[in-house]
Amino acid sequence: MIDQRFPKTLRLKTPEQFGRIIRKGRVATDRTLVLNAMSNGMDFSRIGITIPKKTGNAVVRNRWKRLIREAFRTQKEQLPQGFDFVVRPRRGAVADHAAIRKSLVSVAWRATGQRRGDDAKRKPDPKS
Repeated sequence: MIDQRFPKTLRLKTPEQFGRIIRKGRVATDRTLVLNAMSNGMDFSRIGITIPKKTGNAVVRNRWKRLIREAFRTQKEQLPQGFDFVVRPRRGAVADHAAIRKSLVSVAWRATGQRRGDDAKRKPDPKS
């Protein structure tokens, strides 16, 4: 059975952690999320969530946080390992659970510059 817990060890907590990743990490975006990623030297990934006040009132911001946390918790096995992620919603995006789950995985792979398992198989070079 896949472990779907979300322990404190998988969370970024301090402003220093967030700032380091935002300043030095790589960025990837899509219609739903903006994600900063940076290698953490561990064998697991961690996440930090930041929701700007421009996103909406407290109810809207808390919904975004819940949905992003849930997407990370259920999709963490599909994410690249060994990275810290800082995630925020893109301005004007709608908080939709399915879109956030799909977006988190695709944007995380793009931000890390790695290829997903199936995509890592190279196509033969046509010049050979």
